[in-house]
Amino acid sequence: MLCQMKKIFAAALSAVMLLTVALGGCGQSNADAKYVILDEALADEQYVIGFRKDDLSLKEEVNKILSDMKADGSLGEISTKWFGSDVTTVPETYEKAETTDDSLQQVKDKGVLVLGLDDSFPPMGYRDDDQNIVGFDIDVATAVCERMGVELQPQPIKWSSKEMELETGNVDCLWNGFTYSEERAEAMALSAPYMTNRQVVVTLDTKGVNSLSDLEGKELVLQGGSTAVDALDAHPEVKDTLLNGRGTEVDDNVTALLDLKTSSASAVLMDEVVARYYINTLSAE
Repeated sequence: MLCQMKKIFAAALSAVMLLTVALGGCGQSNADAKYVILDEALADEQYVIGFRKDDLSLKEEVNKILSDMKADGSLGEISTKWFGSDVTTVPETYEKAETTDDSLQQVKDKGVLVLGLDDSFPPMGYRDDDQNIVGFDIDVATAVCERMGVELQPQPIKWSSKEMELETGNVDCLWNGFTYSEERAEAMALSAPYMTNRQVVVTLDTKGVNSLSDLEGKELVLQGGSTAVDALDAHPEVKDTLLNGRGTEVDDNVTALLDLKTSSASAVLMDEVVARYYINTLSAE
């Protein structure tokens, strides 16, 4: 699993160890450091699925199928596969609202649901050793599509451009650890929440960061276009004390954690679900 990510980390850690040797091997290398997640979270979140504002019949159908899957235990089975237990928050009953749009029929007519995702977001959606897109959200979406009578087509997109990808019709939905926010609720039709999450700070035990106050004057990395940006903006008491008074935005969480390992950053702000999966996967090697 995570073959490409591991290759990147292996190359980075080799470089760090070579640098340590060149400097005389003094002190502890980040290659030997352990990941730490701070207890203090910057936001409590809920994962939802984003649809175009007027695609209500498609949203309602997905909500109903997820509820049916919760009731018959199939959703719990997928959750247990990825998380060890059923951590989903989907209700077992759902009454579909009346809709008049043809978004569901359009998907059925073309026979495909195009799912927009960041394909470096394990365990929700990412590429395996064979470059297949896999993950919890992918498994759930595949099961939903089977019940809907269509094929699932995962479509990797640049996450910072996800709203444009949805509005222009390049994808039918955004389903990849997509977090609820009031701004998104105004711009899109959002499904019922199906999982909870937190925005947490990840650091190394060599960085000297044991609490949020220890971030003062330090570099914090986060994924651009993600709700980590919103969480940081909501805490000026943290953001304003950072190096340059802001976080450093990168394309994805792999890059953010790589920056952390190669010493150009002191911490990463990211989804707890993803952080724990990264840490458990890397430490299992």
